[in-house]
Amino acid sequence: MLRINDGEYAFTEKKSKFLAFGYGISGRADVKTHVDALRAKYPDATHVCYGFIADGTGDDYGYDDEPSGTAGKPIWSAIASSGAVRSLIAVVRYFGGVKLGAGGLTRAYRRAAAELIGAAGLTEARRVCDYSAVCGGDTFKKASAALHAAGCAIGGVVYAGDVSFTVTAPAETDITIYLAPFGIKPIKTAERYENI
Repeated sequence: MLRINDGEYAFTEKKSKFLAFGYGISGRADVKTHVDALRAKYPDATHVCYGFIADGTGDDYGYDDEPSGTAGKPIWSAIASSGAVRSLIAVVRYFGGVKLGAGGLTRAYRRAAAELIGAAGLTEARRVCDYSAVCGGDTFKKASAALHAAGCAIGGVVYAGDVSFTVTAPAETDITIYLAPFGIKPIKTAERYENI
């Protein structure tokens, strides 16, 4: 799966300033977080428009009072053309006093998104799950060897009587198969996407 690397791109078109921001996202909730943060960071901006592709069913775009079809959809279209998923592009616009017209706005927002993708690039990403678990010290050595052999990453190891640790595994890997023989019951704490 390809997704957009986090990045920024800016340009000016007929005195209007366009600031494009790209983000890899896990889902729709991330969109609101990033767009709200941009609105807070640029409170005097005229518009904050965006487009995103979450998983093929949660795709959407927002115009923030720009004329329909001139902002969010061209941003979304640039993402779709790149083949990226789990990606958001938000464009902050400062009106410069010269109206661009519907065609000019569409071209400007599409350019902002396309240039951002070109500047930030795309990367391969995969869906992973994070778990936490606890076991005895001798058991941890054996369990960690089994998890490593299965392609899992172990981190956050804390030795204090028992050993507590975290595991990051590809989403398609059922880590209970590897931990059950040791009597370890992992707790799933998150599901997310990470760059490969």
